[in-house]
Amino acid sequence: MFLLLSLAACTTEPGDSGDPVVYPFPAGFKWGAAGAAHQIEGGNTNNNWYQFETLPAFAGKTAEPSGTAVDGYARYEADADLVKDLGAGVYRLSIEWSRVEPSRDTWDEAEWQHYRDVLQALRDRGIEPMVTLHHFTEPIWFYDLSDVDCAAGPSDTNLCGWTNPEADDEFAEFAAECAVRFGDLVDEWSTFNEPGGYLLSGYLGGAFPPAKQNLTKDDVLANVFPVAEGMLNGNAAAYHAVHAADTTDADGDGTAARVGFTNSIQWIVPADPDNADDVAAASRIQALYGYIFPDAMVLGKLDRDLDGVPEEDHPEWANTVDLLGYQYYYRMYVRGIYFPPVDAVPCDPNILDLLSLEPSAIGCPEPDPDDVTQMGYEHYSPGLGLLAPALAERYPGVQLRVTEAGIATTTGRRRAEDIVQELAGLSDAIAAGAPVDGYIHWSLTDNFEWAEGFRPKFGLYTVDRTTMERTPTEGVAALRQIIADGGIRQSLWDEYGGEHLTPGE
Repeated sequence: MFLLLSLAACTTEPGDSGDPVVYPFPAGFKWGAAGAAHQIEGGNTNNNWYQFETLPAFAGKTAEPSGTAVDGYARYEADADLVKDLGAGVYRLSIEWSRVEPSRDTWDEAEWQHYRDVLQALRDRGIEPMVTLHHFTEPIWFYDLSDVDCAAGPSDTNLCGWTNPEADDEFAEFAAECAVRFGDLVDEWSTFNEPGGYLLSGYLGGAFPPAKQNLTKDDVLANVFPVAEGMLNGNAAAYHAVHAADTTDADGDGTAARVGFTNSIQWIVPADPDNADDVAAASRIQALYGYIFPDAMVLGKLDRDLDGVPEEDHPEWANTVDLLGYQYYYRMYVRGIYFPPVDAVPCDPNILDLLSLEPSAIGCPEPDPDDVTQMGYEHYSPGLGLLAPALAERYPGVQLRVTEAGIATTTGRRRAEDIVQELAGLSDAIAAGAPVDGYIHWSLTDNFEWAEGFRPKFGLYTVDRTTMERTPTEGVAALRQIIADGGIRQSLWDEYGGEHLTPGE
């Protein structure tokens, strides 16, 4: 289906022997790969994710502790070489807040220097850093899970998280300090990584810290929305703080700082497209999963009644996004049957397990087993491109970028197929006018995949955790060729294109 849409746009470079680029990308398109501090560094023992992995109260919530992860803290130069070898011009990384501010209002100069060395190593190789300030982890002093219900009350050693009215100021101070120290090396900043995922997993489904479950509408309004509002205040405060502090144009492109966030959004569809209840339910779930935060940050609107239509005005949050990163992994069907808080049931294996529901019993379609990944969900390659025009229509004038996309698999060919098939759809979306300026693959190396531990393999480079040796997967060669060619050539499409992935884990 992609080929029919793209043939008119194919290009043939001199000397290509009749092997045209059939899915082109525009000049200046940003190619990159990503990682996150807690997932790759190792030794992060001063944040609340480490508590979640190790405190007896949360036993069984994670498959294993992060431990040494993949030793990215020590191997940052070698990993920067991998990005350069890929031909990519961007590496997305996070600054671990708990390292640089181990206690409230106390900076660790050695850790600040470490991150400066990391950023300089990237710049020395011609790679642009894209820095995330909050990638799921928080210092223990910000939210100490040993007192998860804040029975002792807020203090300097436990602010008790985003509901503390001082939380946004603390986050803004951290953001400003990063901007002051690294503004000469960094022009692109993300305040939050997937705040919707953080909120839904941590405060609705209980799979992430602080492991809260709020499954009724009243509970969501009472216990989840205050956290969301605290994070939205934090985003606005950090946005303005970075713009005030980062006045150096590191790239010489005329812009000292672009500040945005990265949004997890999946391709959510009705289980039965002819069933009006399913269609309406899918719209509500998409709003809950993918639009709560960008609606607030871009439009200044909040969907407090969870009907899928944001109606509450918040001008203090509006226009605090210069760049909207979107992160895509799967297709999810939705049934329009009663279940709070939005009168819908997502056909997501993790959610159905939480609710003790069998998919077949409620009419959830069976995904093609060849497209199910190590994470248990269904990969659907067209979704990456299909989401771009939907986001562009909802948020006109906002620059979009794919800041994560990838697949958990141990089969190299599946990874290469995923890259080629997703990028074919993205090429078509851009050709049709979607304002997407880059693609950052998740992830550069295998890593600690949060509650799932080290079993899921997302890396372009697989990691032997005994030796920490990085070995390229088949995806490396495919993505390297696409970057070098500025798109997908016919021969690469012939090799890896198709409707489904090759069977394999």
